[in-house]
Amino acid sequence: MQQQQDGLQVAVHGHPNADTLLLWHPAGATDRDGVAALASRIATRSHVRVVVPTWTTDSAGRDLLRSVRYARESAVHPPDQLSVVGYGAAGIAALGLALNQRRLGIGLARVTCVDGAAGIADPISGQALPEPTATEAQTAVDVVEPDTATGAEWARATVEAWRAAGWAATLVPRDQFTWRVNPSQ
Repeated sequence: MQQQQDGLQVAVHGHPNADTLLLWHPAGATDRDGVAALASRIATRSHVRVVVPTWTTDSAGRDLLRSVRYARESAVHPPDQLSVVGYGAAGIAALGLALNQRRLGIGLARVTCVDGAAGIADPISGQALPEPTATEAQTAVDVVEPDTATGAEWARATVEAWRAAGWAATLVPRDQFTWRVNPSQ
């Protein structure tokens, strides 16, 4: 475990010279061992450096943004090659980060939203995720299909909206997504 200078707890898994993946998992504060095992699995299988911040819903917006700064500043590779995977509200935050990356002065290689759903507010902005707009960003967007019918419909509509705005967006079938704290999830 490393500690960022502004107090955010951050664990780093994988080789320091590998591309960086920022993993926003809400269980990081309650199941550190489970999330650490997941991060280690991802780092080993995907040959990436996985940065896992410990954040809570009370400070999510601030902590998620601080973790982006940490991941970018500590990366060996160009900081605009950062990938972000978020679960639940953090998945919505990852999508919001992609939409606002130019305004924030960053670039992203890929964002992935896992367990997203309609009605979840972006914890960074505190608002609903806006409709995607056209961009020159080359960021790939993945939305993992939730296991409920309403969630699956939201995921399909979300991917279609991103594609219509010109983004490279992919709907990932739930049974093909293996990055779970408990592999049987």
